[in-house]
Amino acid sequence: MGISRSVRSLAVAASAAVLCAVAPAQGAVADDTGAVITFDGVSSDAGGDGTVSAGQTITGTTDVTFTVHADPDDEPTEAVVSITGSGEYQGTGTVKQTFSLNPGDCLPSCTLHATLDTAATQQFGGSANGVAAPLVNDGANTLHVEVDSPRPRTVTADTAVTVDNGRPVVSLPDLPGDDAWTTRKPVGLTADGELSLRATATGGNGVSRVRYFSTSRAWPAPADLTAPDSGATWTTTLDTSAVPAGLYAGDLYVVAYDKDGRAGSPVRAVTLVDHGFTITPKLGTVIRPYETPVSVTYAYPSALNKAFPANLNYAYPVSTTVSLDGVAQATTPVGASTYEGNTAGFLADLGPLPYGSHTLTFDTVDNRGAHGRADLPVTVVSEVTPTWTDGFQDFPVAGSNWKLAATTSADDGVSRAEHWTLDVDGATVATGSYPAQPSGTWKATTTGVHDVTLTIVSQYGDTTVSSLPLRVVAATTTQLTGPATSTYGGKATFTATVAQTGAKPAAGAKVSFQYKRAGTTTWKTQATVTADSAGKASYATTAKYNGAWRAVTAAKNLTWTSSTSKTLTSHVKAVLTVSRPAATAVHGKPASYTAHSSPYVKGTALRFQARQKDGTWVTLTSAALSTSGSATTKITFSHAGTWTLRVYRPGTTDLTGAYSSSWTVKVS
Repeated sequence: MGISRSVRSLAVAASAAVLCAVAPAQGAVADDTGAVITFDGVSSDAGGDGTVSAGQTITGTTDVTFTVHADPDDEPTEAVVSITGSGEYQGTGTVKQTFSLNPGDCLPSCTLHATLDTAATQQFGGSANGVAAPLVNDGANTLHVEVDSPRPRTVTADTAVTVDNGRPVVSLPDLPGDDAWTTRKPVGLTADGELSLRATATGGNGVSRVRYFSTSRAWPAPADLTAPDSGATWTTTLDTSAVPAGLYAGDLYVVAYDKDGRAGSPVRAVTLVDHGFTITPKLGTVIRPYETPVSVTYAYPSALNKAFPANLNYAYPVSTTVSLDGVAQATTPVGASTYEGNTAGFLADLGPLPYGSHTLTFDTVDNRGAHGRADLPVTVVSEVTPTWTDGFQDFPVAGSNWKLAATTSADDGVSRAEHWTLDVDGATVATGSYPAQPSGTWKATTTGVHDVTLTIVSQYGDTTVSSLPLRVVAATTTQLTGPATSTYGGKATFTATVAQTGAKPAAGAKVSFQYKRAGTTTWKTQATVTADSAGKASYATTAKYNGAWRAVTAAKNLTWTSSTSKTLTSHVKAVLTVSRPAATAVHGKPASYTAHSSPYVKGTALRFQARQKDGTWVTLTSAALSTSGSATTKITFSHAGTWTLRVYRPGTTDLTGAYSSSWTVKVS
């Protein structure tokens, strides 16, 4: 490592920077520029005069000279010079050199010299494969300098270079491009039973061999591809019938060697193995003709059934033919919501099916030609439907016996109500079996809405459930009115109006006025009042706190049901006045103002506010409310003119916010 100090000024150095990015640091001042990096020279075994130029070619040992211009308040502690491969091929690493810097080394600047071996290699894919892959790929790369300081602050500079160490290059013409990863196309080579591999290899020093190898134990041993009679395409075929199914995205590689035995950068040979799948229709053996579509699940080996992005469903069904007794009924094509991206299953449309016993066949093919088939015996029947003949022509009265009856029928002409159960609100009223028709008598003991349910089970075990609501009169409705906002200590009157079904006033109804203080969860009855002949009941109270009100009408046996009004939110605002506020003042001199408010709450602060030109209010000062209900403060006006003031008491859980009347002050 070599360090030489320079006396060139920081301003001159900054103007000569090729590329500099500075990460912001807390506490930095406006003129804190940090370190500045300039490239002075880049040369290599490829020759050249050391001039720095974008994309210049470098080979083998490369010398890099650069200057760091330091900030006295932010001296660098380390500099790192590196070349990182483009990432286009596998085995890409980083060649770098690190400089440790001491205080004063780079004040005002220092010149550093690095030597990088662009031809360095590393063992790749395990020692058994014997691939010494280059750390830096041939082609477009970046020469990168990074300077760190203890702020922390990182300053970087980059220049583009082209590495050319004459390594052979290999490509796989049958491997889709990077766009396949984002467009749901099958990525990789097909290796269901065997792998047919083609590789194109070129190199300035020729190509002596092309080798296929794997880091996975599930694959065959490394194999050399056969050289072409002409051209640059090498080929081989491998038996993969014994290889477990799966997507081998990071295990398989192809590498080319030149005539001197030097390996190029390996290329990943992404390979998908699909040995087939199984399907399972999810459909009962007794079905109805409209039970379509049917859910069909498919199962690949676990290695292919991975969630995004590990697998992305590169093997998936693309069509399903549904046959009835050997005759194709419909073919379901692939769709965005049918197969792709749905590893759990898909839907197949059966279409309308005739009544009777049949065999359904599901034949599914995936995107690589593999088949899955399932045969399912089914009996197509219709549901048994009821027709109510008694029980819903009128409203029952609470306490009476109510008859319910229905007849049943089936479209298939065969199904019948083998067993039936009649329930009301979940309680069994009557049961029966064929040939008896559903019927029963129910005691309507309570008012309100009741659920009448008829459950029918056919001789095929097919269940039909029919439910209807049944209302027992009378019902009531309760409406509550009252003030939305009241003043603390004032009177607030709430009125409830109660009506029966049919809008008839519920004269004599007992109405409870219930209150829930803000911030609590418990309703408390404040009074119970009897409604007059118009169905109205009123209650007056003294406003004290924010809260909610509701009116609850008690049930009257055999006359009406109970009902509760909607919740009425009631806000209470504090009393807030200003005692003879001064109408004049002198700017720069304090003026005293006193406000009065009740109730007194410990910790309450009144805000004295002024209106701005845009109509908004801004708080000038605040004063705590004393136990006497007063708050006094002094305001010093910043300038002459007419000021508009007011006092604001902020809202709390118990009280909503309140404003005093505004007043004007002429300030001289």
